[in-house]
Amino acid sequence: EGCQYVPPVMAALAQVKTPLGTYAVLGNNDYEACYDDIVREMRHYGMHLLEHKVDTLRRGGERPPSGALHLPGQRDFPRRHAAFDLGKNGTSPTLGLSPDDFVILLTHTPDYAEDVPVTNSDLILAGHTHGGQVTLFGLYAPIVPSHYGQRFLSGLKYNSKNIPMIVTN
Repeated sequence: EGCQYVPPVMAALAQVKTPLGTYAVLGNNDYEACYDDIVREMRHYGMHLLEHKVDTLRRGGERPPSGALHLPGQRDFPRRHAAFDLGKNGTSPTLGLSPDDFVILLTHTPDYAEDVPVTNSDLILAGHTHGGQVTLFGLYAPIVPSHYGQRFLSGLKYNSKNIPMIVTN
């Protein structure tokens, strides 16, 4: 942690070769500190911050004949914020997309994919749970930053609509 690390971290991330671009959503800690620094550095390197918006990936600038690959991103809201209400603040950017397109939803917290309708999502990428802050024998985490406890701890999971979700540590 520390805003002085933002420029070197973004410079290092910019070295990763991503032929279709670099896309990201931020997490709760990013909004609490260094947000402006992070956004400025992402823009400097041409990285795409997805906050309540959708980007469409096209190889060579052309739309695939069978539909597009869409990357919607959801802005995270720190739960400590008094006005935070996931149901009210969360309207999924996937709702306006077509079921014929392939949609990878980026969200910081896996709870979002359970608490908010994420219609038209084919895959969800999330984090936030850190695989539990501490685990006992790699099997059980006594504290998981999720309303759903162990359910979205880490790895391949499914929300109640059976949409696959990869939760990274």
